[in-house]
Amino acid sequence: MASRVRLPTWSWSIWKARRCGVIGGDAMRLTRLSVSNYRSIKKIENLRIEPIQALVGENNAGKSNLLRVVNCFLSAGAGGMTLSDFNDPSQPAVIEAEFSGISGDERKRLRTYLIGDRIVLQKRLAVVKDDKSGKEKVSAEYHGYQAEPKNWFLSIDKIEKREPKTPNWKKIAEDNAILDYVQTPDGKVSKTSYRQGLERLLLEHDDVEYDEPELGKTHALGIPQNLLAALPEFYLLSAITDYSDEIDRRSSSTVFRRLMADLSDRIMRADPRYQEIEAALATVRRLLNPPGPGEEPQRLGALGNVEVTLRDIIKRLMPSVQGVQLAVDVEESKEIFSKGVNIRVVDDGVLTDVIDKGHGMQRSIVFALLQMLMKSGQQGTEIRPIILGIEEPELYIHPHAQRLIYSVLKEFAGLRGDTDTAEGTDQVLYSTHSPAFIDISHYDRVGLVRKDCTTGTTVRQCEPGILGTIEDHKGFKLLTCFGLKHNELFFARDCILVEGAEDEIGIISTARKLGRIIDLPDEIGLSIVVADGKCDIPKFQRVLNAFGLSYGVLLELDGRPETDAQTAPILDNLKGNRVTKVPKRIEDLLGIDHFADRYHAKQFFSDPARINKEMEDLVKALLPHAG
Repeated sequence: MASRVRLPTWSWSIWKARRCGVIGGDAMRLTRLSVSNYRSIKKIENLRIEPIQALVGENNAGKSNLLRVVNCFLSAGAGGMTLSDFNDPSQPAVIEAEFSGISGDERKRLRTYLIGDRIVLQKRLAVVKDDKSGKEKVSAEYHGYQAEPKNWFLSIDKIEKREPKTPNWKKIAEDNAILDYVQTPDGKVSKTSYRQGLERLLLEHDDVEYDEPELGKTHALGIPQNLLAALPEFYLLSAITDYSDEIDRRSSSTVFRRLMADLSDRIMRADPRYQEIEAALATVRRLLNPPGPGEEPQRLGALGNVEVTLRDIIKRLMPSVQGVQLAVDVEESKEIFSKGVNIRVVDDGVLTDVIDKGHGMQRSIVFALLQMLMKSGQQGTEIRPIILGIEEPELYIHPHAQRLIYSVLKEFAGLRGDTDTAEGTDQVLYSTHSPAFIDISHYDRVGLVRKDCTTGTTVRQCEPGILGTIEDHKGFKLLTCFGLKHNELFFARDCILVEGAEDEIGIISTARKLGRIIDLPDEIGLSIVVADGKCDIPKFQRVLNAFGLSYGVLLELDGRPETDAQTAPILDNLKGNRVTKVPKRIEDLLGIDHFADRYHAKQFFSDPARINKEMEDLVKALLPHAG
């Protein structure tokens, strides 16, 4: 380009991306989601999506609807949305998704669509009447935020606004010294050649300054195909009852079959002999089909004879037919893998088709494929990211294997070992009813899903950092990493925080005597969380407060004032929740010296007659109100 052209520095989004640690990464991730008017969702704004994101809530709260929202957004057309999926059919359903982590190459290609270091896209779905049939159908339009170059001559829209009549494209190019980019080989400049030249110019120059992006409204698909192709691919593993449908090789659209297809792409293409497969398929195509332009005929003569015979028969019925040609579709290797693979396992010494095994084995096969995809993704380049959506990953899985499956999902999302930072391209979004698939120390990866008649489905989240310092977070992680009991608070309607296990035994035993429960607190949606010490109770309070969960605290004052250094933080963090104070210890309330251990406490409380009125009154005040 001639030296007279000055292209102002375009650095604001690059600076921001460096500050946010985006540049240098290679993962376009879904980071935020807003939805309105979709099934039970009236309006959800700015739902944060982590590399691995859990959705927790009671049945029929709308967790599956959120998974289907992502599937709808990342699928072509209406994305499976039907008329009955609109909360209000008279209004459009709008899904807005934000993607971050665009790599350097993608950033160059897509920077017109960047808002800082992000791409924000919107899909609008509406009920419309079909012009031909008159029936109602669902229409879908994508809109993207798009920024125009500040220099008017670098924007087709600005040129046409500046010169409403037919612009003199060649003169504009000459005046601004960009003729070399936009002229055709014969020296002409048209609107088409100008547009094509601008695409090359903007791709080659990092120093072009852009306006602030605005949501495109002029074009139904305000997004280029190269951007849509760069978005993650979504796999939805539903909580189906007949899992053999997923494994059935007659279907190529199930998650299992699509995973097999992706495995062929990610793994087989890396094999040195992969070209032999491609060459063999090419040979089959040539043997079965007529030659293309400039190709030597290699087709089987028998097929030519069939065509001649067919032509002669048809010509008797329809004399205008001059010829018949058979075209045989030979699938790509990826399609062969998606349809033609049958998995057999040797179980108890017998080779058995996996379709004849139980649901647990079949679902484990799918998780094994996920693990292979994860490992192959570490070795590949230019791989399209995957978002894996799973309804209840714990289904059909033995309880002892559930935590292992959770580890597989974390690895798939690029979380390895004890790291808090995801590496890689893929994400996992799942709903669960199992504490084995939750980690309370990573509360920021949990979305609490609730539903009521007024607001519909809502999601409550909290940001990282509510526990304070990095050391505080490490201490909380250490406290909660030796079991799953603490994770139960996300599934409860109410919680009680206690210092020790003996307190838990006392509350359960007293609640039984009072007739509030028959066996365990789960019956009334209650979890009792043992903090293992008074000083750690405030950490659980902060998590519960952040999610708006109701709870009570059994507070033993140990004969000290309420301003005591260990007691005051508990009272300060109550936020209107229940607290029952014991002047000293529960043992004093019961008239005994102390509990030596949990076994001693179980022995004592095994006799309801030992539970006095003071203990009953304490537990009555501590339990959530009946009904």
